[in-house]
Amino acid sequence: MTNRVEDNLQCPSCSDIYEDPVMLPCSHSFCRACVQQWWEQKEERTCPLCRKRCNSMDLRPNLCESEYICSLHKEKLKLFCLDHQELVCPICRDAEIHTGHEFSLLEEIVTGNKEKVQESLQDAKKRLEEYNEIMDECNEQGAYIKVQRQQVERRIKKDFEELCHLLQVEEEARLSAVREEEQEKSCTMKKKIEALSTERAALSDAIRSTEEQVTSDPVSFIKNFQTAMTRIQKLPEKPELLPGALLDKAKHVGNLKFAVWERMKEMVFYSPVILDPNTAGPRLTLSEDLTSVSCQEGQQRPNNPERLTWYCVLGSVLGFGTHTWDVEVGHNRDWRVGVMWGDPCVPYRKECSIELLDGTYRKFGDQSESFFPSVKPQRIRVQLNMNERSVSFSESSKNTQLWKSYPSDWPCLSDNINIFPFFRTVDKIPLQIIPLGPRVTTQ
Repeated sequence: MTNRVEDNLQCPSCSDIYEDPVMLPCSHSFCRACVQQWWEQKEERTCPLCRKRCNSMDLRPNLCESEYICSLHKEKLKLFCLDHQELVCPICRDAEIHTGHEFSLLEEIVTGNKEKVQESLQDAKKRLEEYNEIMDECNEQGAYIKVQRQQVERRIKKDFEELCHLLQVEEEARLSAVREEEQEKSCTMKKKIEALSTERAALSDAIRSTEEQVTSDPVSFIKNFQTAMTRIQKLPEKPELLPGALLDKAKHVGNLKFAVWERMKEMVFYSPVILDPNTAGPRLTLSEDLTSVSCQEGQQRPNNPERLTWYCVLGSVLGFGTHTWDVEVGHNRDWRVGVMWGDPCVPYRKECSIELLDGTYRKFGDQSESFFPSVKPQRIRVQLNMNERSVSFSESSKNTQLWKSYPSDWPCLSDNINIFPFFRTVDKIPLQIIPLGPRVTTQ
């Protein structure tokens, strides 16, 4: 017959009322302490009554039957002392230690605390989602770093290949010039040597013939005297070395590196502004040399903190002093160019710029207002004067002033705030920063 805890109030082992009951797999019930003592004595897990093995039995306390019971009064813990912040039974409530204390029902405390926990759980889950989003973006950026490395390597190799090609062409041209000069002057020297050899042979024959006349018999000598005198007195011009016969070594190797460097200026240009691709919106396409921007679809870029909105991009940070750059807007119908200052990672930044949108030109400074330029801007010149704390815009191809601004909220030098060239476009026609040709000078 199956023994149950509620049917047998006494432990079969110690005959006491159950203090901490436990039911074994064989359905026999004992005090937890009795079972534990039996197992330690026998060194095996068996039922003290039927000796059936209980290897999988776990004697950890039953929370529902032990921890919810008052250890002093063996009553259920139904109340919560707000002063001591602990569970108590109804008998504990009337004890001297809880005199004057406030109590709440366990169910009320549980309900209120569960609501608090649920609120905290919602915040924790939201934070977990934020962690997941940031981790996803970090993984995306980690993958994009490799893409950037490949792009940069490809551009570096391309530029150096062009430079190497120029150097190879220059090297071959100069070696060819040396060979041509060597061939030309060697040919001239050969002809000179041949002419000298012919003249020398004729002179040697005249000397030998005259010497033979001198040693001949008197009659023959007298008869040929006049002829011999004429031959020996009619001498060729004194031979001379050719001037400039040697290679012009100074022409070929003198200032060679400088000459090649000067030649490079025909293919090398300097851009006063370099676009920062890490700030470009995902709808923008930048040229490989980072000097032009247009609006294209499908640009995959990670959502890093510096990145601007869909259609904006910044140039590299500007240092102290005066800066000037020209932007070819051409037939672009939706553009904005100027400067911006502040932290690129912060959404709210200040700007000073001019814009063409829906056929209307606008100025953005202390206030936003439309204006009507005297000429249609094709090439915008932006001039930033940090000493004067001003930004001016002009049409450089027509040398026409468009607008000059002295922003009232211009950052102070002590503010340590960066200033950037600023570009915006929603047109496929690129905004092109006009490069400057280098000038090689000697000092």
